[in-house]
Amino acid sequence: MDARSAAFGFACGLAAYPLYQRVKQLRTDDAAPGPVKESTIRLMTRIAMQSGAVNLSQGFPNEAPPTAMVCAAAGALLAGDSEAAAAAMAKRLEALVPAGKRKDALNQYSFPYGAPALRRAIEAYYKRWYPTVAADADANVTVVMGATEGFAATIRALTEPGDVVAFFEPFHELYPSQLAIFGLTPRAVTLTAGKDAWGFDESQLDASLAGAKLLLFNDPHNPTGHRFSDAERDAIARLCAKHDVVVVTDEIYEHMCFRGGPHATLAARPDCAGRAVVVNSISKTAKATGWRIGWVVASAARTAKIRAVHDQLVACCPTPLQHGVAALLDHPETDETVLAAIAGEYEAKRDALAAALARAGFGLGPTPAGSYYLFVTFGGVAALAGLSPTDAALKMTRDFKVACVPGDNFYLGASKATHGAKYLRFAFVRSLDVIADAAANLAKLPS
Repeated sequence: MDARSAAFGFACGLAAYPLYQRVKQLRTDDAAPGPVKESTIRLMTRIAMQSGAVNLSQGFPNEAPPTAMVCAAAGALLAGDSEAAAAAMAKRLEALVPAGKRKDALNQYSFPYGAPALRRAIEAYYKRWYPTVAADADANVTVVMGATEGFAATIRALTEPGDVVAFFEPFHELYPSQLAIFGLTPRAVTLTAGKDAWGFDESQLDASLAGAKLLLFNDPHNPTGHRFSDAERDAIARLCAKHDVVVVTDEIYEHMCFRGGPHATLAARPDCAGRAVVVNSISKTAKATGWRIGWVVASAARTAKIRAVHDQLVACCPTPLQHGVAALLDHPETDETVLAAIAGEYEAKRDALAAALARAGFGLGPTPAGSYYLFVTFGGVAALAGLSPTDAALKMTRDFKVACVPGDNFYLGASKATHGAKYLRFAFVRSLDVIADAAANLAKLPS
């Protein structure tokens, strides 16, 4: 084993873990069916690093991938506005790479549950932002392929087919879709629009949590932009405790909070700390939706289950990109130079698109307090009168050149007609010049 690998293994603190005992247990467990287990192959790599052994256990090389491929990827990272710009950047980078064969570690598999550098960076990030949340790099953090895989691994790890999982509607479409994949029963609690904010009926939440295993909780909320009040959070915490339900929080819009103060995770509450699992991602915060790097923060016992499912689903996340995310999260100056500026940027975009939609006749409802969506009614738009949400969205896209999503996509069953039929969702995530183009097209809608 070369010095670089040895240092990598030492940095992981592997000597503290009797990994060989885990291998023996895995081999014993294989004799009978049971829960999903972590990969023995990848576990043997960690034991090799701990033992200073020549690693012939896992099938990954220690030589660099083709220079042209690596430079093409770097070109896309540095000049991603077009394929031509990326290709030109790649050519410039190729000239900087030494000729000949090179050794490599950071383009190969990382540990399944995340490169140590990124897990330590996530731990440091939580110490700065949410110091009461247990986010130990070794015991509590799993690096996943974005929040989508984070939810899949968490849901599969903490439920069995037939279990009930509750969530608020309107919802992100992945919630019921993933529940269907795993043979779970969805149960929706409906948010309704008031004058200044969305809200829910506490009795409906109480009934929905009875017999449920999980509550999927997105705050700030997609698609409404709602930020749950302290009173609502009190009710959620109290009712989850009453019904012994684990809360899986979806926090990818945590830095897009326009009013009501900074984001507050349920996992930081004393009455939720033991039953909360945090799912997050760099996709929205860092404008890197294609990187697919996220994380799950959970108790040590739940983390072991989540890591086992994640291990078998994806093996590991892209190693070079993990190091990129670590560089963002591990530096306190990032909090001021990048993260603190996010809310103001998106608030300006929200206001620009909202004004254009209002002029075109859309009903805005409560002003979004977070995330980056406007969930608007279209009944007041003459050109869309009488149309279903799908037909309205298609007409907006084809005829008026502003794409949106049908509102009934965010509801279950009968709620599609009773609630979702009047809504369309517009994202104010694009740059201000693109939003200005959308506004110009919205202005062409007949009055």
